[in-house]
Amino acid sequence: MDKNNDIKIDHMAKIYGNASLVVKIRDRKVKQCRLHIVESSRFFERMMKAKRFDEARRLAPRICGICSASHNITAIMAAEDALGIEPSSQVKRMREALIMGGMVQSHALQLYFLALPDYMGYGGILDMADKWPEHVDRAFRLKRLGNDVIQSLGGRPTHPVTTNIGRFTNIPDKHELDGLLGSLKKGLKDGKATVKLFSSFNQPEFEREKAMGALSDGKSYSILSGSPVIDGNEIKQEDFTKEVQTEERSYSTSKFIKHGRSEYMVGPLARMNANHKHLSPAAMSALKASGLRLPNHNSFNANVARAVEVVHSIETCMDVIKKIKPGLETKEKDGLKRLKKAVKPVRGCAITEAPRGMLYHEYTIGRDGFIVDSNIITPTAQNLIPIEADLRAFLPSVVSRPKQTKEKTITEIEKLIRSYDPCISCATHFLDVVFG
Repeated sequence: MDKNNDIKIDHMAKIYGNASLVVKIRDRKVKQCRLHIVESSRFFERMMKAKRFDEARRLAPRICGICSASHNITAIMAAEDALGIEPSSQVKRMREALIMGGMVQSHALQLYFLALPDYMGYGGILDMADKWPEHVDRAFRLKRLGNDVIQSLGGRPTHPVTTNIGRFTNIPDKHELDGLLGSLKKGLKDGKATVKLFSSFNQPEFEREKAMGALSDGKSYSILSGSPVIDGNEIKQEDFTKEVQTEERSYSTSKFIKHGRSEYMVGPLARMNANHKHLSPAAMSALKASGLRLPNHNSFNANVARAVEVVHSIETCMDVIKKIKPGLETKEKDGLKRLKKAVKPVRGCAITEAPRGMLYHEYTIGRDGFIVDSNIITPTAQNLIPIEADLRAFLPSVVSRPKQTKEKTITEIEKLIRSYDPCISCATHFLDVVFG
């Protein structure tokens, strides 16, 4: 490849949403690398205003159909934090299983439909059907399994409707739960096969040490509990927006988030580095068999971590479903008492682990029960800076390869970006414009 070259990818294929990339290379050194978020502003934070406190759970999932369960539960937990509501242990575990179903659903899509064709040399998964039917069938089985978990616990396979403040409005009966448990047992085999498949691929030797960010409570593979830990520093959830900073860039409609002066990576690799000791038994065995050494800073290995999480999610769902007991609980009225006593708007926040990493929701609720302010920080917004930094560090070794073509370079760029599984639609926010 020429030592002086410009690369422009107008449309990034096989990611959620629309983005483009501009790279300028001089003397095989990357002089400029800009990930352009080109989607229109979506105004979700603005739309939350003047909505009742329990309406955010319906509106927030529309940010992303793939992560709808995560947005739904995080919005509910932020409202509960504002109202002082503590759900029962069963509600918490059912929410965890719901999120795990979302993990299976999202990870199956990313691993098989977006990443696998890169490693197998195909344009898309359907092109693989004739030669690799077992991979294609497994992809659809896992995607269907994730859908079934969300359907059973959340009422439908996307945008859950049974979740509410402090409770579920419906709990599946024993017959439905037994059927789901049987599907999960079968799915565990597919999960293990997924780890074996993705750990068999040779990844580029690309170790770029960077800060990682994930929830941790020191006793579980944290998804809905614990505090955010960034580069080893524990942060109180209520102080999260004080500790992280937002950058606005002229070439993007998205927030770029950093911690202090440092970038940090979120997502399955960050979670695996922080909490792998608390994986489920089958996931721990799969991790050992994969050969993935931890801590790990090779962003390409996020796909192996993602595959291990599929196994963990399935086994966790099985454990929860075995223990679900019928009976509905109501907590909403208890929260309304706090609003009536409040002399000023109350603030609540929550951080959960969505498939792509830490997800932050914050709401300020007035005495009348309506939202007066909101703030949402998505995983992709936190990953945008490390994506750019990874590309700047990785590209020199790519362009210096013998007989390296521009097309091959673009393929390597896209593989690295897709290893983060960015959800560009989630990452977009309205930029404040000040006219002089």
